[in-house]
Amino acid sequence: MVASGVLIVGSLLAVVVGDAMVTVGQVRLSATQRQVAAAVAVQKALQVDVAQKAAPPVVVTAAKGQGLVVPNQVVYLPQVPLNVPLPVPKTIPASSSTTGQAGAGSTAGGNTATVPAHR
Repeated sequence: MVASGVLIVGSLLAVVVGDAMVTVGQVRLSATQRQVAAAVAVQKALQVDVAQKAAPPVVVTAAKGQGLVVPNQVVYLPQVPLNVPLPVPKTIPASSSTTGQAGAGSTAGGNTATVPAHR
């Protein structure tokens, strides 16, 4: 009789301990879910901020503010296959008379932008 009483009390105690562990786990889960929800809200706000800063009118305004100008002409380059090796170009050393020439992408007629062709 005593053994069955101890068994019943032990079983009830195990159920109470198990229930307490489940409750603690639920509290931790709720706290973690709140943290995840807050992080998702922050991430969405940051995505909106990035999208607003990357909008074309904002980028153009910032570029003009830094002194960049719109090119007069845009030249699209043809698509080149990447699996075909190109021959090594023949190069010659630069002479001292070539210093002071205009840099790449500029022409005598004004600004020219070189853009890869769309795929």
